[in-house]
Amino acid sequence: MKIFVSWIMSVVMVFSVLPQLKVVPDLVKVGVDYVSLDINAGATTTKKVSSALKASKAVHPCVLADEDEFARIKSEYKRGDLDENTAAMLDVVKQSADDILNTSPLPYELDEEDSILPISRETFNRVCVLSFMYRITGDTKYAERAWAELDNVCSYDDWCTGHFLATAEMALAVSLGYDWLFDYLSTAQKQKLCDTCWEYAITPALSKDIIKNWFTWSKNNWNSICYSGIGIACLTFYDKNVTKAAEFLSMCYKNMPIAFEAFTPDGVYAEGAGYCESGMNSLVYFIATSENKLGTDYGLSATDGFEELGYFPMRMTSPVGVFNFGDNKDRRCYTPALFWYADRYDSAVLNAYELGAEDYSAGESSTSVEKNGWGRNNALSLLWYNRENPSDEDLSAEPTDLYLASDVGQEICIMRSDYTDLNGTYFACKGGYNYQNHGDLDVGTFVFDALGERWAEELGPGAYDATDYFVNLPLGGRWKNYCKRAEGQNTLVVNPHAKKDDQYALADCDFKSFTTDGTLSTAVLDMTNAYSMGGVTSAERTFTLDESAVKLTITDKLKCSIPSEVYWFMHTKADIEISADGKSAVLTIGDKQMQASLSGDGVFSVMKAESLSGKYEYDYDYSDIQKLTVHLTGVKTTELTVTLCPLN
Repeated sequence: MKIFVSWIMSVVMVFSVLPQLKVVPDLVKVGVDYVSLDINAGATTTKKVSSALKASKAVHPCVLADEDEFARIKSEYKRGDLDENTAAMLDVVKQSADDILNTSPLPYELDEEDSILPISRETFNRVCVLSFMYRITGDTKYAERAWAELDNVCSYDDWCTGHFLATAEMALAVSLGYDWLFDYLSTAQKQKLCDTCWEYAITPALSKDIIKNWFTWSKNNWNSICYSGIGIACLTFYDKNVTKAAEFLSMCYKNMPIAFEAFTPDGVYAEGAGYCESGMNSLVYFIATSENKLGTDYGLSATDGFEELGYFPMRMTSPVGVFNFGDNKDRRCYTPALFWYADRYDSAVLNAYELGAEDYSAGESSTSVEKNGWGRNNALSLLWYNRENPSDEDLSAEPTDLYLASDVGQEICIMRSDYTDLNGTYFACKGGYNYQNHGDLDVGTFVFDALGERWAEELGPGAYDATDYFVNLPLGGRWKNYCKRAEGQNTLVVNPHAKKDDQYALADCDFKSFTTDGTLSTAVLDMTNAYSMGGVTSAERTFTLDESAVKLTITDKLKCSIPSEVYWFMHTKADIEISADGKSAVLTIGDKQMQASLSGDGVFSVMKAESLSGKYEYDYDYSDIQKLTVHLTGVKTTELTVTLCPLN
């Protein structure tokens, strides 16, 4: 709710100064990642869904997976002929379930965002893992412990409807437990789960208060997660009130596509890799359950870009990390939903990629809230992993150079040597629209990996509880966080003291071209709009990757209407040694080295990873990172080129 209130305040602020800003065309796009009133009037009706619910012959289980999927694993388990992959996955699930047996149910505790979201997610993890083990082994100790968790959350005073993500994910957890434990639970226990889910989740979701339930018309990940969780609850507990359940489900089929612009048409998820994982998981959960229950998803999976979305985590992942722009962590992207994608679209490539996940080779315990998902991921992987799909597909046969765009204005270019070489080269950069949910002032930023190391770093998320962190309009509080500003990215900063925001928050910058011929890959980005409010009349950034020499070249051409101060920044964890003439530098990480060369104006210098105007209140400690910098003053026209080339 705090996020929505901050957004409302920021919209009011902007429109109150609209005559002074004189940027009416840009303000048409304000809220593009939160709201859409373009509702599909021809979508599935309540009456149609109600009829489908009444006619359904589906049996339990049907939430996320059906009996055939469970029967396959159960049969393999009993015969003792699990293959290497499934055996490793099952070991992880069993260890996780056994660890949970020795814990107590989770208390109701609010986090820094006044939410129980971590509790909801860990409840889902625990119920999934325990219920899975019960269905596979028949051992009632797992079912008994899963019921203890379910009974516990039903004793809460509420499921935190003020932060509806928490509500939806708790509804998902309870729905899954009811469905997977159906033959174990007593009639009274089932009724308790049903009644609580209706009172704490479904009924509040049906409220006509569009301010409180803003997820119902949003375009961001709240749309997918909330509709999915409550929608699955309606598919599970519809018998209590078929009409009301159908009413909400018709909203799901009608309004979930509002958020699909985030990945239409190329499958690039506008909020980034980490949020793609949660958003895509929710879509897969709902679509799988809807098809199991009703035999259809009413066209959701036929949406342009939905199939391509499955490849986005793989494309964003490098041998050493991920392109973690915006509020995304530098964590490699794996999710069992990719096994679902691999099976549905017969993709050996996604199957092979997902089997490379570290999650599927046993390891840590999942007993703490911070580690939730470890056991659940393996359980869902066992259900969705198609053993007949090849697991040794050569990922290097995949396209290595890609331009990806979404309808909400996200644009990304990726260049890489291949997918499998741990010492290979990976480069990714972005343009697009700055005002994205969880976005930064980051037009022109990039990451660069080579020799098994990351040389150009993205800083990822700031503190979500920072004051006005989600006010990201012009002059918004979000830009008080260093890692959200242009100076906290690998891009240019022009006349930083002349304006509060160091890129225009509503800037929309397109790639003018993207070409590849097997020898050179080149992306040309027009960044003018990002700096136009600071005296810049033209700004163009060109990235070139010489694939034969794995050499990256970044060329910036800049024209200003006034003599200007210009900074070129690249964040790195490497030690930096600059030559006497300042035209070259050697970056060192361990025993690996990268040569940086500068041609054109300026010389290299090194700066701390902190704001030019001093440390902000909520800034993290970035003492392990420094900035390779070029600083120019009195510039009206300049061109500078930085080349990065591995030395060993």
